[in-house]
Amino acid sequence: MTTRVRLVLLAGGIAVVVWAALHLSSVGASWSGAWQQLTTVTWQWLTGLGVVWLAGLGVHTVVLSAAMPGLTHRRALTLNLAGSALSNVLPLGGVAGTALNLGMVRGWGHGNLDFARFVVVSKAWDAAAKLAMPLVTVIALLASGSLAAGRAGLLWLTAAVLAAGAGLLLVAALFGRAGPLLRIVAFAERLRHRRPGRGAGAAGPDAVRGWTAAAAALLDGTDQLVRRRWASLTWGMTCYWAMQGVLWWLCLVAVGAALPWPLILAGLVAERLLTLAGITPGGAGLIEAGTVAVLIGLGADATGALAGVLLFRAFIFVAEIPVGGVALALWLLTRRTLRTGPSRPEHPHASPTSPAVSNARPATSAPGNSTMDPNRSS
Repeated sequence: MTTRVRLVLLAGGIAVVVWAALHLSSVGASWSGAWQQLTTVTWQWLTGLGVVWLAGLGVHTVVLSAAMPGLTHRRALTLNLAGSALSNVLPLGGVAGTALNLGMVRGWGHGNLDFARFVVVSKAWDAAAKLAMPLVTVIALLASGSLAAGRAGLLWLTAAVLAAGAGLLLVAALFGRAGPLLRIVAFAERLRHRRPGRGAGAAGPDAVRGWTAAAAALLDGTDQLVRRRWASLTWGMTCYWAMQGVLWWLCLVAVGAALPWPLILAGLVAERLLTLAGITPGGAGLIEAGTVAVLIGLGADATGALAGVLLFRAFIFVAEIPVGGVALALWLLTRRTLRTGPSRPEHPHASPTSPAVSNARPATSAPGNSTMDPNRSS
C-alpha cells in the first residue's frame, strides 16, 4: 500500500468520524447526556471493570502462546500490550506494532520464521472468529424478534453466511487446505492486472502470481503448528470473547443502559468486526460510530448506547496506550540492562590486573551458552 493510498484512507476515515459525531443528535443521541451517564460511574465500578479487562488480556495470552511455541504467557502479555500501544497512537499503526513485536521476539531467541507463522496463525484465527460470529448474532436476532424476518433479515443473514464462509476458508487454509483460498487470491490478482493500463502481458506472469505466491508462502508450515495447537487456540479465543462480552455487558450496566442480550451480543460482534478496518489509529472513531449505529438500528437507546460504547472503548483502546507504554518501557529497560550490565571475570578470586587473567586467552562460548542469553530478557 503506497503512502498516498494510506493518506487518502486516513483522510476518508477522519471525515467519516467527524460526520458521524456531528450527526449523532439527528438519531437521538446526546453527547452531554452520554457524558452525564459516564460521570455517574463510581470508582468501584471502574476498578471492577479494570480487573475484568486485565483478566481478558491474560486469557488472550493462551492464543498467543499457542501460536508461538516457547513463548511464555508473561512475554505474550508484554508483546500484546506493547504492540497495541504503538498501533493505537499511529495511523495505520499495525505495521509499526508488528515491527516492534518482531524485534521483541528476536531478542527472546525466536527466529523470523517463527514470528511470521505466529502473526499468520494468531491474526487469522482472530479474524476467523470475527467473521464467524456475525452468523451467530443474526440467528439470535432473528430468533428473538429483534431483527425482522423479512427482506432485510434475509440480506443480513446472507451477509453473515458469506462472512462465516470467509472465516471457514481461513481456518481451512491454516489446516493445510489452502487451495480454495489461493484460487480466490489468484482471481483477485488477475482482476487487478486486467484494469485499464495494467495489462497482464505488460506485468508479466510472475507479477500476476505475486499475491498467490505471497499467500502460499505465508501459509507454508502453519498446518503443522495449527494441528498441534488448535485446541489451545480455540479454547483461548472462546474464553477471550467471553471475557470481552462480560466487560461489554458490565459497561452497559455501569452507565445504566439496559439492553436485551441479543443486542448486547450484536454490539460486541459489531465492535469486534469493525476492528478489522483499522484505518484511524486503533480504529478510533470509526469503531465507536459503527457500533453505535448498529445498536441504534436495532432499537437501542441512542444516548445509552453511546455512553456504553465510550466506556467499553476506554478500556480496550485508551487504557492500552499507557499500560502498553509501561510494558514497552520495562522491556526496553530490561534489554538495556542486560546489554550494558557488568561482565563477570572468569576467575572471580583473581584481581583484574592479575597476570593469570590478563594473559589468559578468552574462552570461546558454545552456542546458546553466552552470558547474553536472549531468553533472559522480559
